[in-house]
Amino acid sequence: MPRVSVIVPSFNLGKYLPETLESVMAQTFTDWECIIVENGSMDDSPAIVKSFCGKDGRFVPLMLPENVGVAAARNKGLDIAIGEYILFLDADDIIAPHYMEEAVAALYADPSLTVVYGKARRFGSETSWDLPAFSMETMLARNCLYISCFLRKEILRCAQNNSGVPVSFDPEFKTGFEDWDFWLSVLERVETPKVKQLESVCFYYRTRRSSRNRGVTDEALKDIRRRLWNKHKALYGRYFCNPLETVEYRRLESSFRKASRWSLAWKLRLLLRKLFV
Repeated sequence: MPRVSVIVPSFNLGKYLPETLESVMAQTFTDWECIIVENGSMDDSPAIVKSFCGKDGRFVPLMLPENVGVAAARNKGLDIAIGEYILFLDADDIIAPHYMEEAVAALYADPSLTVVYGKARRFGSETSWDLPAFSMETMLARNCLYISCFLRKEILRCAQNNSGVPVSFDPEFKTGFEDWDFWLSVLERVETPKVKQLESVCFYYRTRRSSRNRGVTDEALKDIRRRLWNKHKALYGRYFCNPLETVEYRRLESSFRKASRWSLAWKLRLLLRKLFV
């Protein structure tokens, strides 16, 4: 049984897929399987999948007759994954050769870890990436975990919220951010989530002009946030801060006090003018 299951959904990404799969083959940790979910592509992706599976038996093909969407494709890969640890990898991204080795070592050394991930860089049309450090407060406000983080498969099966339903990707997030919803679902299954970031750069995210998240409108983003709030109310309620204790509130309070003092001084100034002018 492989220790790590890598799940790679691919749809019409034959241009990038070989580089992605080669980054899996280059891992210094060798006890893995890589499930390539070929999602009904119309380019040369099916031939690329068959080629890699022929070269290395650790690649497992899952050929879908039609595109079911990235969320459903990841779920289908997850259904047949047999590894102890799970890593999702998009078909145009790359992982560093040492990523598996370092992540597995961290997870093995500390059984209390929920998620392990490395530092990341963008490549392609951009180089900078404003990815904040992880905290639950930040995670509830914006997604600060990329898709290719390591997690234990057993967490997806646990029923901390008594639902008994395994964690999976929600196909209803059609315009993107299904990974944000997924990580919130993972974190709420653990009473005290523990996330570790490795010191080294382990993940390279390719930026493309046709990325789904680039086309999300403000209205669609508001809808996504409302959906996340409604779906994860218990998690938001567990970590929601007291608004009166936030830095933003204190700054606002200070501004009002200053404004109030200036207002009083201005009134006294007008009164003096009336009395002595």
